[in-house]
Amino acid sequence: MEGKTNLRALRLRYDIPLSELSAVSGLSNQYISRAELGEISPTPRLEEKLGAAVAAVIAQRHERIGALKRSFMACKGRLLQRKESVPDE
Repeated sequence: MEGKTNLRALRLRYDIPLSELSAVSGLSNQYISRAELGEISPTPRLEEKLGAAVAAVIAQRHERIGALKRSFMACKGRLLQRKESVPDE
């Protein structure tokens, strides 16, 4: 029977793909998945590394949400107008 760790529950609840967590942690998708399933011993070092990775994902998403909010506010009330020509972002 598959165990559900707090990491897996958070990842699934907040749509954090293994690939995103892998990119910021330096751990492979497979390694993270095995840790989530309890197939790898939860060492303090692994806990710290994964905790830092989740914190990095939160920070990245916070920045993206801030950018979305600023962009939305800049075009609020004109959402269905054609976008003005701007250089590639």
